[in-house]
Amino acid sequence: MSKKLLFIPLALLLAISLVAIGCPTTPTTTPPTTTPPTTAPPTTPAPPAKDEIVLGQAISLSGPYALGALVTQLAPTDMWIDEVNNAGGLYVEDYGKQLPLRLIRYDDTGDTGTCVNLVEKLIVDDKVDFVLGPYSTALWFATSPVFAQYKYPTVAPTVDSLQLINMWQEIPYTFVILNQPPEKAAAMVDLAKELDIKTMVAAHHQDLHGIEYAQGVVPALVGAGIDLLLYKSFPLDATDLSPLLKEMKALNPDAAWFFAYPDQNILLTKQSMEIGFNPKLWYSTIGIAFSPYKEIFTAAGVEGVMGAGAWNPKVPYTGAQDFWDRMTAYVGPENTDWYGNAYCYSANQVLEQAIVETGSLDPEVIRNAMATMTFDTVIGPVKFVNQFNIQSPGEVGQWQNGEFEIIAAASKRTAQPEYPKPAWPTP
Repeated sequence: MSKKLLFIPLALLLAISLVAIGCPTTPTTTPPTTTPPTTAPPTTPAPPAKDEIVLGQAISLSGPYALGALVTQLAPTDMWIDEVNNAGGLYVEDYGKQLPLRLIRYDDTGDTGTCVNLVEKLIVDDKVDFVLGPYSTALWFATSPVFAQYKYPTVAPTVDSLQLINMWQEIPYTFVILNQPPEKAAAMVDLAKELDIKTMVAAHHQDLHGIEYAQGVVPALVGAGIDLLLYKSFPLDATDLSPLLKEMKALNPDAAWFFAYPDQNILLTKQSMEIGFNPKLWYSTIGIAFSPYKEIFTAAGVEGVMGAGAWNPKVPYTGAQDFWDRMTAYVGPENTDWYGNAYCYSANQVLEQAIVETGSLDPEVIRNAMATMTFDTVIGPVKFVNQFNIQSPGEVGQWQNGEFEIIAAASKRTAQPEYPKPAWPTP
């Protein structure tokens, strides 16, 4: 009962007393007063009973992104879930117990509309606790507004985007852990200067990854004084790139830079070997760090080939070597990704540590934790500024003696660059 309500009967009593003093011959009877009941302070209701943490994921199990999704993202995610459940689950203080993980996964077929619809289904119909997210820049770009709409925090390990960096205020629930084109471009420029590269050719696939990545890197290389002899694009579903490669070969560049996904990079490598296009530096982006890429062309065949980003078990971060031992045991050494596996696993480490440290499954609590905490992961200390991770273990990798070594930035090297690249093996 408020003080205002208590004041009303006291005022009435005072008025009655004054009347009684003024008119002593008129007896009055004062009604008995009662003590108002004590109201207990409001308490925060306990969360409803819960026996598991339900995760959701819409990702490419088929379609143009399927190979990348399988090798890079699905394997470390599945391993993380198995490891957590084998340990009894995650301890969540709000529930006072360990909760196992359960994953609902749908195939988005690599289609933007399908992916968006499936993410909404996971949130609205399946009522999952958290969504792990898709594969590819295009699908992250499409789904980030959905995560913002429904206020679902998620960590993105497979997106390279200049536009997304500038949209951070519009997508406050997407946290990007992967190193981005500006950082990679800076490292490539320094590497190109160190190697004294004078001329280059470049090409990208006609998908958001290739377009944005090339826009971030190629102008930076040209700005460093490298002569760009040829710059072209090609379809995502290209089946013959030999005309492009022959045109490049005729120009005899020092370096060739490609921005593409695994299927195209396998084709580019195969046809470069076939026509003998062997510049001193041969670089491409996603899939070069895949062990399956090395298995297809052999360790000798890919010696000296450079690729986007890099991670190596020799990095000086907690649990790095142990993670790699578990990863290779889980999928086989021929099925790992020497770049993306560590980032995808670290994305899950961020979610795990946010849950355990806050003791909560409340999306807003987890979102705030992601925005403020520093996370100990196998790619090093992860700290998000404007939702983008500010450090990475490496920007450029290179196959050397069967391992994908970090060669740039120079301060993060696990090996010195091999330049010029050795000749392709004789067909």
